[in-house]
Amino acid sequence: MTGQIPQSFIEDLLARTDIVEVIGARVSLRRAGANYIARCPFHTEKTPSFSVSPVKQFYHCFGCNASGDAIQFLTEFEGLHFVEAVEALASRAGLTLPIETKDSHQIARYAAVYDCLEKAALFYQTQLREHPAVQKVHTYLKNRGLSGKTAKRFGLGFAPPGWDALVKHLGVDKAGQDALLAAGLIVKKESDHFYDRFRERIMFPIRDRRGRVIGFGGRIIDSEGEPKYLNSPETVVFNKGQELYGLYEARIANRSLTSLVVVEGYMDVVSLVQADIKNCVATLGTALTEKQVDVLFRQASELIFCFDGDKAGKAAAKRALPMILPHMKEGRRVRFILLPAGEDPDSFVRKEGREAFLTQIDRALHLSDFLFEQVSADLDLHHLDSRARLITLAKPLIKLLPEGVLQQMLYDRLGELSGVDSGVIQGKKSGNQKRYPLSNRNFANKPRSALPPSAAHRATAILLKNRELLSKIGESEGFEGADTPGTTVLCAIIEVLRQEPMISTELIGDKLPDHCASQFAYSELKLITNSIPENGLEQEFLGAIQRLRERAQEQAMEVVLIKAKTGVLSMEEKAHLKHLLEQREKDRVD
Repeated sequence: MTGQIPQSFIEDLLARTDIVEVIGARVSLRRAGANYIARCPFHTEKTPSFSVSPVKQFYHCFGCNASGDAIQFLTEFEGLHFVEAVEALASRAGLTLPIETKDSHQIARYAAVYDCLEKAALFYQTQLREHPAVQKVHTYLKNRGLSGKTAKRFGLGFAPPGWDALVKHLGVDKAGQDALLAAGLIVKKESDHFYDRFRERIMFPIRDRRGRVIGFGGRIIDSEGEPKYLNSPETVVFNKGQELYGLYEARIANRSLTSLVVVEGYMDVVSLVQADIKNCVATLGTALTEKQVDVLFRQASELIFCFDGDKAGKAAAKRALPMILPHMKEGRRVRFILLPAGEDPDSFVRKEGREAFLTQIDRALHLSDFLFEQVSADLDLHHLDSRARLITLAKPLIKLLPEGVLQQMLYDRLGELSGVDSGVIQGKKSGNQKRYPLSNRNFANKPRSALPPSAAHRATAILLKNRELLSKIGESEGFEGADTPGTTVLCAIIEVLRQEPMISTELIGDKLPDHCASQFAYSELKLITNSIPENGLEQEFLGAIQRLRERAQEQAMEVVLIKAKTGVLSMEEKAHLKHLLEQREKDRVD
């Protein structure tokens, strides 16, 4: 959509919009004094740090710094473009969107295409109920285990046999024919006649995140037909590489999505949802794209990719890695399921049942394990040439990750598997680089502006501004071993403040050990607190401390689990592992 929305209209729209109602319809809010709080929908957390102010009509997260008005929230939470977000709020407020544009014809074209697609969906649904040949379709759906309720939930329909059923229904005049062409529903012959693109197929409407029909997927009924699936072509409202089947339905069924199961086909989604696994989406018959990964992570912090258990499924899984890796920011998690040979999610859940599929989810491989399993599948790491080949295959993938802890851990893991120091693999000058944890590395020679403030940096800055918060930690920090940058300095400062509570900030650096003093720059730490409101300091501090404790717990568990694989755990270590697992389960419940 082209054009500009008058600023006066936007201001009037925001004045008529209650941000609490807009966000509350999508996130579970609870009142806390004059504001409302919730767990942030934009990053993973266990304690609420997301605040909505009904007075200021503004939201802010003290954990990830996301903030804005109702329009900004819709663009971030629902992945809408600015104009789409304004349009959604205007519709909600009963206002007509005024567009200042020279291309009013283009706007009318969009509206005509959306209207045409919606009417086509209703036509196909009617045919599924009333067409004389529909008994064959009903038998097919019944044999696939689909109920009428599920078909209705997804708006399934039937494109009847014949060449021009839809043309006769919606293309009775030139305007109708133009809309059908623009929507990709009919094809024009050289003789200026038209025929239906979809014929004798079960129709799956594809909806955007607002619930509008933007395209269709059509599946043949007879097994000998070709192609098995036929999708709408690219149109002004439909881009295969940006959309996902079932995302709208998943959001409707789940008030707060924390994870999404990503499958390959329409029937996979429909069958899983019927089995009461409702957080499922599918790519649209094409390979996974980076744009789709971006859209997925806007909805949930954990993605579980499930691929068919055949050669094509394994190839699709391998192709997905380069699309996923660049998006692995802090707080995001990815796992992979490769089903048994010959199975897809649809067939598996129908044969084995819901619990068996949930077990597959529980056993899904983590990103790091999956990556190394893929690149080493045909290699014998007892041989030097295979280890060299491993580095050649794995290094470009690891390099796609954002710089940070996960990337360094994968480099270290590659070093362990290949027998080559990770510093050498990364192209550093010496093979004697200090190894993990990162918290012990000296960041003094790097420009601090290039290092985003970690949870430890934020906690340190807030503590120096408000020392009374030290009492909120307790006698034992519980995060000393966290590899988050700045943790060592934070622990050293806490120790100094406990011994000399009244020491001036300027003298703290003199009391720190040398390796910490070189990393301590109070003038730059102060910049962190400038963006945090006074009434949000405690909440921000406690959230940062909690993230550090969680990271330390994860590290401790990783160390023990790695050792457990060798089968040489002592009784004390076994007890420690049990405690860690119980604590993690308790945290999840909390």
